[in-house]
Amino acid sequence: MHGSLIDNLRLASPEASREEMLTALERAGFGPLLTQLPDGLDTLIGERGVGLSGGQAQRLALARVYLSNASLVLLDEPTASLDHETEQLVMAALLELAQEGRTLVIATHHPAVIDAAQRHLTFEQGELVEVSE
Repeated sequence: MHGSLIDNLRLASPEASREEMLTALERAGFGPLLTQLPDGLDTLIGERGVGLSGGQAQRLALARVYLSNASLVLLDEPTASLDHETEQLVMAALLELAQEGRTLVIATHHPAVIDAAQRHLTFEQGELVEVSE
């Protein structure tokens, strides 16, 4: 959304402190970019993350997840259009969320994401089935 990084992070946690925001951004792999931005957390970004790459916008969204403390996280193709390095960063952050006891439901076609799952559900002839490996 159009506004500062702070505005975007407050969508998930209106009462979050700057320190909590910085921690969430670090955990999501956004920290290195933050040091390059002219106004840090106060940097303005455009509607739908214009001015951020796809991977940067996804990491910002992941930082919001960290701030939200949501027990259930729904994601649709969280690694789509990411380079390999960014994909690994995002996957590591998502697995960290799962280790914190959060439930992740991820819709994906990406083999690396599927391989990381504890359970794998698929549609076969219009029926939802669990794939056992």
